[in-house]
Amino acid sequence: METPVDNPDRPRPGSTADVVAAAYRAFATRDVPSLLALLAPDVSWGQPDNPHIPSAGTRRGVAGVVEWLQIGNATEDVQAMEPRRVLVDGDTAVVLGSMRVVVRATGAAYEMDFVHAIEVRDEKVVCFQEFFDTWTAAQAFIGARAPDEPADPSPAL
Repeated sequence: METPVDNPDRPRPGSTADVVAAAYRAFATRDVPSLLALLAPDVSWGQPDNPHIPSAGTRRGVAGVVEWLQIGNATEDVQAMEPRRVLVDGDTAVVLGSMRVVVRATGAAYEMDFVHAIEVRDEKVVCFQEFFDTWTAAQAFIGARAPDEPADPSPAL
């Protein structure tokens, strides 16, 4: 059996990298119970405030994350959430990735890069902070066209 000592590049069970990988697997497969099991009871879960994005702001505790998931599921169809790189330093991980989301109410889609900062202690996520282009996401929620999205070329009848 290979151990972290045998292969120092492989995360040790319960390490920050292992917990973060498990969280992204749970999110990708929509396995909410597994995701929630990875959270500390007093977890802080946040994304930038924006009055047009229903899930914006910071929530506390597992119940707050459940609320965030419920709001997100009701308002967005996350078609892709692709972590491309995970950088780990002790109990902190920074995840660089991209996402594609369709806003249910408007049908508008947005694609963008994200940065997630995740702090892990005692094999539990204690802090998750998401950074992304809130202006572009807000435009999708209010139904406006993104600046690089072409106007509808069909003539008005």
